[in-house]
Amino acid sequence: MVRLDHLILRVRSIPVSVSFYREVLGFPHEGRQGPFDVLRIGADSVIDLLQAEPRDPAHLAFHMDPLRFEQTLERLRAAGIAFGGDPFSRDGRIRPQFGAGGWADALYFHDPDHHNLEIRTHDPR
Repeated sequence: MVRLDHLILRVRSIPVSVSFYREVLGFPHEGRQGPFDVLRIGADSVIDLLQAEPRDPAHLAFHMDPLRFEQTLERLRAAGIAFGGDPFSRDGRIRPQFGAGGWADALYFHDPDHHNLEIRTHDPR
């Protein structure tokens, strides 16, 4: 079996990014490990934030249960963060998109460094 353990994401400002990922996505900040600030995605995976100029925008897609998806959607709306139903639009819609687990309701938005984030839920909302 293979699973993703961690990924390194270059960000311009650790404090800004930690705040964004905690407040919008609800990822716990586990502190600093060497040059990285660690955000817990789930039991088996983390994002290591590295303060450095982002070279290329990354695309990260997160599967969520329906309740967490709805809570994240509400936080996006409350923060005035534009989102859309595909990677290239910010039209306020949610659309089915195909991913590793098959078709799922998905929406896309940017983090403070313009990384393209996706949240998706395979369960009916």
